[in-house]
Amino acid sequence: MTNVELKDLAVDLTELCVALEPEASDLLWYLDVTTGELLLVNDEYDPGEHAGLEAVDIESDPVRFRRVPPGSPDEPLKDMQGFAAQLGDPTLRESLELALLAPRPERRFKSVMTHLPDAQHAWHAFRQKRMEGRARAWLQSLGILPSSR
Repeated sequence: MTNVELKDLAVDLTELCVALEPEASDLLWYLDVTTGELLLVNDEYDPGEHAGLEAVDIESDPVRFRRVPPGSPDEPLKDMQGFAAQLGDPTLRESLELALLAPRPERRFKSVMTHLPDAQHAWHAFRQKRMEGRARAWLQSLGILPSSR
């Protein structure tokens, strides 16, 4: 296995996580690999906010502007399963595991968590860490080592 030199690039991982969400599959997000800027190209895209860069310029330069792939629709459910599996509280773990086996598992998972603020906080931190891991893996596949923005 060869060691590949990764390019340091300031990228907003939080924004990249949003772009990688499965719910973003109908949105066109691009990463400018020269600046680390994330660009959402939609009807509201304003070239004036991006040094006059037109949407056609972004879409026609796949070397500089890499399309951010939307996440798999299975990822949220897998994250919920991973969260439940690592819980130390056996009662909560079992409740979440049962919720995830029921119809509409994501909704049932959220219903179990409704009145558990500590568990909700732990869930959001767990999910964010997983999303950032996917974001870092995608950037690494492009030869990029993200630094703080």
